[in-house]
Amino acid sequence: MKRPSQEQVALSRRELLRRSAAAGVGLGVGVLGGPLLGSVAASPRKRLELRETDPWHSASLEFTLSPDSEQVLAGPPTTVWRYGVTVRQGPAEMVSPVGSWLGPIVRAKRGQTIRIRTVNNLAEPTITHYHGLDVPDTVDGHPRFAFGPGQSQDVVFSVLNRAGTYWYHPHPDMRTGAQVNMGLAGLFIVEDDEEQVLALPRGERDIPLVIQDRRFDPDNQFLYTADMVNGFWGTNVFVNGVQNMVRQVGTRVHRLRILNGSASRIYKLQFTGGSSPVPMVVIGNDGGLLAEPRTYPYVMLAPGERVELWADLRNQTVGSSVTLRSTTFSGAGSGQGSANINLVRFDVTRQEPESLTLPSTLSRIDPYRLADAVNQSNPRTYPISFMAGMGYHLNNAMFEMEATAANEVVPAGALEVVDLVNPALPVPRSTAHPMHWHGRQFQILSRTMNGTGAYLTNYNTVKDGLVDAGWKDTFLIMPGETVRFLMKWTDYKGLFVYHCHNLPHEDMGMMRNYRTV
Repeated sequence: MKRPSQEQVALSRRELLRRSAAAGVGLGVGVLGGPLLGSVAASPRKRLELRETDPWHSASLEFTLSPDSEQVLAGPPTTVWRYGVTVRQGPAEMVSPVGSWLGPIVRAKRGQTIRIRTVNNLAEPTITHYHGLDVPDTVDGHPRFAFGPGQSQDVVFSVLNRAGTYWYHPHPDMRTGAQVNMGLAGLFIVEDDEEQVLALPRGERDIPLVIQDRRFDPDNQFLYTADMVNGFWGTNVFVNGVQNMVRQVGTRVHRLRILNGSASRIYKLQFTGGSSPVPMVVIGNDGGLLAEPRTYPYVMLAPGERVELWADLRNQTVGSSVTLRSTTFSGAGSGQGSANINLVRFDVTRQEPESLTLPSTLSRIDPYRLADAVNQSNPRTYPISFMAGMGYHLNNAMFEMEATAANEVVPAGALEVVDLVNPALPVPRSTAHPMHWHGRQFQILSRTMNGTGAYLTNYNTVKDGLVDAGWKDTFLIMPGETVRFLMKWTDYKGLFVYHCHNLPHEDMGMMRNYRTV
């Protein structure tokens, strides 16, 4: 069969956005379920038996994707799409958020074997990506494995990652943003022995916070209207499905695990208020704990990124309130950082003793060295570009389901240096991009701002909050910037994707394959 041209693919992707905008995309079950979905037709997969006699360290889960409803705003309930998760066998733990569209928090341990059967009760194809986990390509949520309504898919993988805050969400071609917007997302938290021996806040003081924005029609139904430059902007911002969240706390230390689960919106996080300042102490990010705590004046968090904060409220007086908010910044794109947004208010309601002290050492991280990269003097270079009427591209091409360019075929298990280049495009096409590589954690080596004038001025409003330490799988790249990072390609051989995690950009084709050989 003749492969469609890049222009034909672009037309299909533009039609997706046009139809979304024209419909206001309330995105109930079955919306946009016609021929446009042909590129994500279900792929037949061999069925795996989930045996009840597996060893003690194995766990079997069932994910069920189904339409449901939730009382999100006052008035009519909102139709949502939800991950239902049940533990069929084994030592996995699960916590279901109350009053939220989010899927349950799955907790697993490093070294476990996880078996997941996913059942699709939606009216369109889907596939689940385990964001940040090192898994085979058949498990990673590549859109070529999307499966249709009424079908199920079975995957098995070992939890190789260190302790950290990961997440799961759908990943079908051209429909990732729409399905996530309907509610399909949840946290996947990994624990290991190194983390468990640390004196960190636990139980109710280990607080996951998922930040998302949404837009509604007059009947309280989700709208999804995106454009190829700016992406999607919600008028309401939610944390764990709650707007203007308030949490009552004592005068103790809390561990905040924060995920930016928004489609496009970037946040600049700071603590405000309180009877004394609360510093932004970062103890972890995408790939788990840092080597040691680091204090930042603020923290930038792009879609797909995670950060873990040591929130020390011991010096707060009872009756005071500390607010986690997003503050203003510039240069990341039209509308980004234009307003202050209150996210969570922590009301200090009780005096409590606290014995925890901030550990000086958190985890062992062996840094990669540029001198050890097999291509140290010849980095793989992937540029970002924009074509009028076609949107943003990676590596000078749009996404094709199984195609790779010559520089996207990489040696499995090898350490390489990679440059990602975001040119200083003219306004309004000049925008920041949250870039994500599937299947790997990597280390950021350097950032170089090549833009001058306004580009440099804007960069100064975000640069001190870019948390590049430790292990990353997603990072923000500003206009005019080059980010250099060291990637040890996965030992799993196969086809994986890398893409912008501004979800409308991804759905419009700002995604490419890389193949490990």
